[in-house]
Amino acid sequence: MGIRKKIKEKISQFFLNRGLLTLPKVIDSEIIEFLKILKPVAINLDHIRIGGNSDGGYLVPNDLKDVKYCFSPGVGNISKFEEELVNRKIKSFLADYSVNDYHNKSNYIDFEKKFIGAVTQENYISIKDWISNKVQYNKSDNLILQMDIEGDEYEVLSALDIETLNKFRIMIIEFHNLHYIFDKSFFKKFQQIIKTINKIFYCTHVHPNNDVDLVVRSKNIIIPSVMEFTFIKKNRVQPIDKKLSFPNILDKSNNPNKKDIKLPDCWYNDYL
Repeated sequence: MGIRKKIKEKISQFFLNRGLLTLPKVIDSEIIEFLKILKPVAINLDHIRIGGNSDGGYLVPNDLKDVKYCFSPGVGNISKFEEELVNRKIKSFLADYSVNDYHNKSNYIDFEKKFIGAVTQENYISIKDWISNKVQYNKSDNLILQMDIEGDEYEVLSALDIETLNKFRIMIIEFHNLHYIFDKSFFKKFQQIIKTINKIFYCTHVHPNNDVDLVVRSKNIIIPSVMEFTFIKKNRVQPIDKKLSFPNILDKSNNPNKKDIKLPDCWYNDYL
């Protein structure tokens, strides 16, 4: 961990321990109740890993039959997930204004030099408009969403309508800045997003990204700053009575050169 990150972690933990946040600290009992609705659910499908053995690889339920399209905002320098989907004949639509061009010229890769935003304006395009521009919106369901947009996911998901959310069969979303969950303003926004997602999807897997090693805690509540969440539409699977354990055997460190972050018990056990 660099010196700046160490200082940032110490400062965050110092203020958290004393309840000194931008707004009054969310009480632990509220966080505990919230984590219950985010708790991963065991389902009647196995997970598979797509995208390699480090950053860019994700666990998804093995339910890709008849999936034709993946929408993947946030390209950066890594797109192993989408490139592996090419082998499955799934076309990926990529969007990232910070990237000038995308190197893979496959017919199954479509690159748009745009940021994904809450609304379409200037260098931004909304998810609904993006889908509508690329495929037949009214006839396209069973899509994949793979989103890693460095903190903008909260604004984008808050603006996403239920009709568009319903277009996705599977969603893999990397949530950033989770160390702010004890701040009431952030907590309310994140809580509302998850409540909306939870109406349609089960969360089936959670994986901390060890490339960002900021972790905050309040008693037994431990929050890694960046985590990858996998969701599948409820009408695709059945929950089963099976105790989940983490990490999954298929989980790999995002950064193999750094110590991994084990998913804290509070995210999947009921002991709190």
